[in-house]
Amino acid sequence: MNIRDVAQRAGVSISTVSRVLNDTGYPVKPETRQRVLEAVEELGFRPNDLARGLHLKRTRTVGLVIPDITNPYYPELALGVEATASGEGYSVIFCNTNRRAEKLEHYVDVLLQKRADGIIIAGGGTDFSPVSQVLSDFDIEAAVIGRHNLPFPSVQIDNVGAAYEATSHLVELGHERIAFISGPLSLTSVQDRLNGYREALRRRGIERDDRLVREGDFQPESGYSAARSLLQGSVRPTAIFAANDRMAIGAMAAAFDLGMEVPEEVSIVGFDDITMASYVRPALTTVSLPGYEMGASAMRLILKLISGKECPRVTWLPAELVVRDSSGPPPRSDGSPIRKGGVEDKI
Repeated sequence: MNIRDVAQRAGVSISTVSRVLNDTGYPVKPETRQRVLEAVEELGFRPNDLARGLHLKRTRTVGLVIPDITNPYYPELALGVEATASGEGYSVIFCNTNRRAEKLEHYVDVLLQKRADGIIIAGGGTDFSPVSQVLSDFDIEAAVIGRHNLPFPSVQIDNVGAAYEATSHLVELGHERIAFISGPLSLTSVQDRLNGYREALRRRGIERDDRLVREGDFQPESGYSAARSLLQGSVRPTAIFAANDRMAIGAMAAAFDLGMEVPEEVSIVGFDDITMASYVRPALTTVSLPGYEMGASAMRLILKLISGKECPRVTWLPAELVVRDSSGPPPRSDGSPIRKGGVEDKI
């Protein structure tokens, strides 16, 4: 069925059907509009959205490009994008790159071919310069989530400040040998978290020891192996700060397998505050990110850009340290733990 069939069934012109379906604001008599809608229903007609989008120069679709769909942080962010888009009559095309540059370029090309009205790029760790040039050459709006060297509006959190606060929390508990398990050091967010960790130690007068820094890949397996190496090393930390919760949970598993209690013998702090963080035992102390609001804010930026409104260069959102049960004072100098809730923690 096509628009001609609808026009014939309703006894109106093709242009009248188009005006009703596209809701252009052109005055159409209520009874005529009703006849068109009834014809559409009877014939099971479905408008060609791409053709209609080309005619109107809008397809009401937005692409969301994320680097790792298995990371629980990104689904929450995606929900914020989708809910905001849906509320404004937009659909979202989800694209997962697995942090591979060729997949990023492929999906950007696909979204351009689909005539998406906008693209949101989340996550980092890839050379975005080829994509930046392509997006600049085409009539498409773009926004990013995180810190990038891209000429587009962004939604960010203060990763340096958040890592500084998490590390300071451990220092204030009495820890001096604090290890850091990073994600891939090519990521700007990881570089910022490492800098925040180091700055907190420097300001507290704790000497930097790079033997306590391990590079992970954001997967729990890397947190496990890094923590096991640290806890069996010559300079054993009394606390571990991981650049995301999945690595922190892996670190907790490593401590358990080595017969160590958390936090009595080693404190562990994560980053992201994924849902699982509050359900592991002990519950994980972590930095909570507003993932849903980050996605929603990025979508609102796209909507402003599409409508030709001014947008801030950077939209800052707050991160918050959530203190739970996985962080506590370090063991005493003889190595014996200070246990919570008992006589020992009063000594």
